[in-house]
Amino acid sequence: MWFCTHCRHLEISDVKPERCPICGATGDKIVAWENPNIKGRKTLKNLKAGLDAESKANIRDMAFAIKAEQEGYPAIAGLFRAIAESEAVHAFHHLRLLGVIADTQENLQAAFERENYATESYPEMIRDAEEEGNKSVSTIFGYHRDVEKGHARLYEKALDRIMDPQGVDYYVCSVCGYVSVGVAPDECPICGAPKDKFRKID
Repeated sequence: MWFCTHCRHLEISDVKPERCPICGATGDKIVAWENPNIKGRKTLKNLKAGLDAESKANIRDMAFAIKAEQEGYPAIAGLFRAIAESEAVHAFHHLRLLGVIADTQENLQAAFERENYATESYPEMIRDAEEEGNKSVSTIFGYHRDVEKGHARLYEKALDRIMDPQGVDYYVCSVCGYVSVGVAPDECPICGAPKDKFRKID
């Protein structure tokens, strides 16, 4: 088991990775890792696989809820959202048991590193989509690249003011995921979506 001290990713492998597959950190940032509370390699692998499955189930059910709302099935949408929340609880338990949740400052730093790497990985994905004639995919990847840059800036600012007791309001664009601080803009600066596509995050 290997632990990236840069982004807190766990890699289950007999061989030390040359680079972190999540944030791209070099081998000097990757250390051998053991969780004293978990015995056995199979259990660790199962926890990691469970985290992946539960996380994906959460996102999939949220997408199903949106589709059900669009098709006029509010009761079914509510069911999907409830089960999505349940899957999120399961994912949290897996993540907690893996032992990778640190204090808030370390978590902010890890999140910042992951966003930076995500930003760097999108140009190749955009290029691949364009080369294969997938213009709509290329456009979405472009939105995501630009939004991830904003995420990194938000995390960086939060690291600078971690002890600030004053909270701020956040609004998320439901089209591209852009995060606006303080107020929802009249138009999304990334995808051009109107103000009514922004949702306040409580």
